Amino acid sequence: MANKKRFGPKVGSHQTVLDKFGLVMLVVLAVCSMALFVRILATNMLTSILMIALMIFLVVLNGAHLIVQMPLWRNKLPKLICGVVALILSAAMLYGTIAVNSLQNALTAISGKLIEKEITAVIVMADDEAQEAGDTLGYQYGILAKGDQENTQALLKDLEKAIGSVKTTGYENAISMVDALYDDTVQAIILNKGYIEILEETEGYTDFSKQTRIIYEYTTTREVDPITPVAAITKDPFIVYLSGSDARSGGIGAKTRSDANLLAVVNPRTYQVLLLNTPRDTYMPIASNGEMDKLTHIALGGIEASMQTLEKFYNIEISYYARVNFDGLMDLVDAVGGIDVYSEQAFTTHELDVWSKGGNFVLSFQKGMNHLNGLEALLFARERYPFADGDNQRGRNQMAVIKGLLDKLLSPAILTSFQDVLSAVEDNCITNVSYDEMSDLVQLQLKKMPSWNIQTYAITGSGDMQPCYYAYGAKAWVSWPNIDTVNTAKELIAQVMDGKTITMPQ
Repeated sequence: MANKKRFGPKVGSHQTVLDKFGLVMLVVLAVCSMALFVRILATNMLTSILMIALMIFLVVLNGAHLIVQMPLWRNKLPKLICGVVALILSAAMLYGTIAVNSLQNALTAISGKLIEKEITAVIVMADDEAQEAGDTLGYQYGILAKGDQENTQALLKDLEKAIGSVKTTGYENAISMVDALYDDTVQAIILNKGYIEILEETEGYTDFSKQTRIIYEYTTTREVDPITPVAAITKDPFIVYLSGSDARSGGIGAKTRSDANLLAVVNPRTYQVLLLNTPRDTYMPIASNGEMDKLTHIALGGIEASMQTLEKFYNIEISYYARVNFDGLMDLVDAVGGIDVYSEQAFTTHELDVWSKGGNFVLSFQKGMNHLNGLEALLFARERYPFADGDNQRGRNQMAVIKGLLDKLLSPAILTSFQDVLSAVEDNCITNVSYDEMSDLVQLQLKKMPSWNIQTYAITGSGDMQPCYYAYGAKAWVSWPNIDTVNTAKELIAQVMDGKTITMPQ
């Protein structure tokens, strides 16, 4: 009987290397497709329509690959091309799965609970022989008689476990206590590290860190109470307090001065955003006790103290906070490859200490557009002394940096530095915006692709020397707010919250 001619070989017989390669890539593509889909689904970032579209695309892609790689299809060129394409797509999907996982982890990390840290230090003169707390046996200690008692007493108890009874003398303020250290009335002092920066703002004590040395640190921590949002984040207008911290130790949770204080007033129905700057030296009553101090010092009471004070100052409710430290700004700008920032005037900075870079820096900026790396962006945002209106111009410069950064983050260039950006955000930012609320905002943007109207405004003021609560009554340079600009700011906030078109003052 004559043999019947087959269309192709039996399945599993005489498989070529190309057949085996195609089947392997069929399995790899299917696994990578499933992993990518499940990972994106878990983020809850895409809308239902986009998830269905993604699923259909992946099914069609894998189905087409299955048809081409079937054993009955003997044309080798499509098999080879399809297998190579599947390899490339699988690698891209694997990278996408890892990137999406990193995104979710980073957003989860920064939306975690804020643990505020305070570091209280034992300080001696720079030439003192003591190298550690145990070497201060028999020393007379200076402590504050009223301020920061909880941390001071906690450190003393810890100290007494090591060296026994500690002799102390109480002082009304940090300046008189430091004077006692300088003239050897006491040989060591106990001072919250957050107050050292305030002390160094005072004439005659600007070199305090060079004249002294820290030999022991005691850290206390506190979890910030949850702040219940007053808005449905994709439906109702809300306000976010953006705090820029120059924390030199303790990380993002350290209680320290807030050198940048912005309110982002957002209306998700009208797609309007107002960025409002309140200069760091603005002199205002503290919400909790009515005492006067400048805004940057009030942050030493914790992020809640800053928020509550700003709420009373503007007669508003703040739903959320976000804090970033200056190292985070540098890392983020470097991660995106630098930013373009418009300077209203040419200026040269004075020597600015960037402690994480290990020294002082002086830079010059031209009027107009400047392309800045992380360090340059930080110095541009921190400088105030060359300007006639000082802190007011610094506030405008800070908002210019934020605008330049947003422009870069919203550009396609972000795709080439995705992992670096996430690393910078995760290590240096914290917010009480929940992960679910972040995903809701992303879905809002993807559903409607709105064009946001972003406007900026800053209140102004005039300065003089006034006593400050967190400086224990010592005088410091402050800025009395210009009431006309404060009222304008209140009106602009009301426009955004009421859904009206923002009308900027001429």
